[in-house]
Amino acid sequence: MQKIKKVKFDLDTDNRLVIKQRNRRLVADGRFKADKENRLIYLLNEPPAWRRKYLLPTKIVFKGHWRLNPNYDLELSLDEYKDNHLVLKGEIISTDNDTLVFEIKSYDKAGQNHIQILKLEGLWKADEYSRINFVVKKKASPDTLVLGASWQVNQNQQITYTYEKTDLKRKTKSIQTLLFEGFWRIDESNRLTYILSRSSDSRFDFRAQLESPSIYPQEGQIKYRLGVGLRDDKKLKAKSIALYGAWKFNRKAGLNFEIDYGEGKIQSIEFGANINLSKKGEVTFSLTNKRKEPLGMQVAFTHRFLEKLDAEAFVRLKKLQQENRIEAGVKIPF
Repeated sequence: MQKIKKVKFDLDTDNRLVIKQRNRRLVADGRFKADKENRLIYLLNEPPAWRRKYLLPTKIVFKGHWRLNPNYDLELSLDEYKDNHLVLKGEIISTDNDTLVFEIKSYDKAGQNHIQILKLEGLWKADEYSRINFVVKKKASPDTLVLGASWQVNQNQQITYTYEKTDLKRKTKSIQTLLFEGFWRIDESNRLTYILSRSSDSRFDFRAQLESPSIYPQEGQIKYRLGVGLRDDKKLKAKSIALYGAWKFNRKAGLNFEIDYGEGKIQSIEFGANINLSKKGEVTFSLTNKRKEPLGMQVAFTHRFLEKLDAEAFVRLKKLQQENRIEAGVKIPF
């Protein structure tokens, strides 16, 4: 950052840069942007004579540490100016493409309204307490913006995050909701993963436990329980998540769990399986991941439900049962 001596920076209520030089308080028209290194840039929109008078450049580059404050405004603590930080008042408008996009509304000295967009590049992830974080990419150590744990799964089985925001200038409150478009994966036992569909690397890995290892296909759901909250263990709370879908047989003798994400978007979680055929009238699939590692989940089909679900698969399994002459059951790995 080009350091200006004996100066302090601030923002006014219209998100304009305030430059405090000795006994002077200068309000500079301009606009903010973020560069490829996630530094904050202010491009001054002032006449050359005005800038020469106050020894100011055409652009000021700010380096520092990003955070979200309790009102969900972006805050930058400046590296080269001790105890100086800038609070950008606005709202998050997008979480796509491994970015956090922040919108700022401002007015210039002529009273004209301007919309400014800041795009920070990084990675969306979940921390060990199942809170949603955005990790800002930087050359040195990254900054972590913590949204929190109050996320939900909506009717389309996608993650949303809702928060309350206060407009200090107008003294009003509003509710903001972020949508994280993505899809669910189950690749490990005691872990539930949500992959953001419009991102290359962003994903939420939640430590979770099945509410019951025995799954009944007619209910069409998989239920997990996970702990969410703050670092103080006393504030951790249990959250239950139910994924709803339909069970289908795949060509690899395993199972798919098809989830409808709304607007005709259907994706499957694919499982391998060890199959147990029982003379009690049940076919049990012990689910595995692609590496054939057990997931601690068992899906039990009755012959009647199996025939209704997929008559062709029922015939194949019945033939297999007859060939093995079941007495106490047979395990068929693949």
